[in-house]
Amino acid sequence: MKKKEIIKMFRIGDKETKKLDSFVDEIKKTNPLFNLVGKSTLEQPWDRHICDSLQISLFIKNKKSSILDMGTGAGLPGVVLSILGYTNITLVDAKNKKTSFVKSTIKKLNLKANILNSRLENLKLPSFKFIISRALAPLDKLLNYSLFFSNKNTTLVFLKGRNVKSEIAEAKKNFFFDCNIVKSKSSGGGFVVIIKGFKKK
Repeated sequence: MKKKEIIKMFRIGDKETKKLDSFVDEIKKTNPLFNLVGKSTLEQPWDRHICDSLQISLFIKNKKSSILDMGTGAGLPGVVLSILGYTNITLVDAKNKKTSFVKSTIKKLNLKANILNSRLENLKLPSFKFIISRALAPLDKLLNYSLFFSNKNTTLVFLKGRNVKSEIAEAKKNFFFDCNIVKSKSSGGGFVVIIKGFKKK
């Protein structure tokens, strides 16, 4: 999908568009040093990264909701949501170079977010209303991580690839959960998986 179409679809204002462009520029500038994202994905960053991340906003209406972005990497999707005006996001990544990049980007773009450099299993945090993730781990592992940071009202919103159905089948061996699968608005044949009421078997 083209940048203009994405801006129209998500009704992105001029101010947010400028910040999203700056974010893309920061990724492009830093990527050769830190390998933040796959090099080929930067040929169409608005489709592959921005649109992919923006679509999470369709499932989280309240911009004050507490959100945990597990394995944020280059700040995807957490920084994109922060640019949209979400004010209560915690971004976590185990790699120091990635959290350093996200911290400096958050500062440059004057955004409000909490960034933690840690492995998820070492963190002690209160439960979140939403847990999000993109390209971190298979669904079964994501559910295991999510157990640390959730309660019965937590909703999981994960961006997944083409193997989503086999990942769901695998995860159902170890967990009870209700899920909804929505086709991704970005190219690449991915999906958004929304999970509620999950618990270990």
